[in-house]
Amino acid sequence: FFERHAVGGEYGAGWKEVGKGRVLSTFFPDNIKDSPIVIDGREVRDQTNAVVVYDNPLDNVGDLAHIFFTRCLEANIVPYVVTKKTVFKWQEGFWQKMKEVFDAEYKEKFLAAGLLKGTGNELVHLISDAATMQIIRWTGGGFGMACHNYDGDM
Repeated sequence: FFERHAVGGEYGAGWKEVGKGRVLSTFFPDNIKDSPIVIDGREVRDQTNAVVVYDNPLDNVGDLAHIFFTRCLEANIVPYVVTKKTVFKWQEGFWQKMKEVFDAEYKEKFLAAGLLKGTGNELVHLISDAATMQIIRWTGGGFGMACHNYDGDM
């Protein structure tokens, strides 16, 4: 099974082609009394640059987790969560939300079904490149992968 969190992100990105200069990404909270938060500031030095800005909503990750883990249990397969969080640090939130739901509501069910014996009795996170290699190796099936946005393209 494969589930993919493909909400927002690069699919709804805003972008402009710009020259040399500075870029400042700033978040302004709904409450006007709260201070703005600088997300990123950088100098762009090339004559031509593509500056891309996007957000990646995480409010629906809990729903995805319930659907994914329920499907894996029904099919009697091992769940894995796939991101590229070592490179894209902002993907950590997806992994954390998936793990929170798993630990709170599904871990005991997977343990009782004997589905975590080969994973150290834990939900396993795979980096997308490693997940691609596992798909090639695991020709017998028996696994499910929930991929975060970009990584679902693998």
